[in-house]
Amino acid sequence: MNRTRPAVALAVVALAMAGCSALSEKTVPRSELEQGVQQLLEEQIGEPMDDVECDDDLAGEIDASVHCTITATDGSTIGLTVTATDVDGSDVRYEVVVDDTASPSPTPSPSPSAPTPSPTAG
Repeated sequence: MNRTRPAVALAVVALAMAGCSALSEKTVPRSELEQGVQQLLEEQIGEPMDDVECDDDLAGEIDASVHCTITATDGSTIGLTVTATDVDGSDVRYEVVVDDTASPSPTPSPSPSAPTPSPTAG
């Protein structure tokens, strides 16, 4: 099974995806934004995501942006930029742009090996 598939799928998914959030204070709360981004990406690539973390709330102003990081089920992480594209009353539409590169999934560090004995003459 190819464990890098989710990261590759995220890198290939269309670079801009639209989301929408209804809000009361002209900001999309961080927790709501994280849920919306996670749901949007899972729908687009058809794979579950372990976690989405955003740096802050998204201001309800056109061109406002916030950086988020998504962790795929294989442990790889991908940066995202979420930008507000339209504000209509209490609705904020935003696009999610995937960063150019993904960090690889964590790889186990090699265990220390015992030194190889020198051949003895004899």
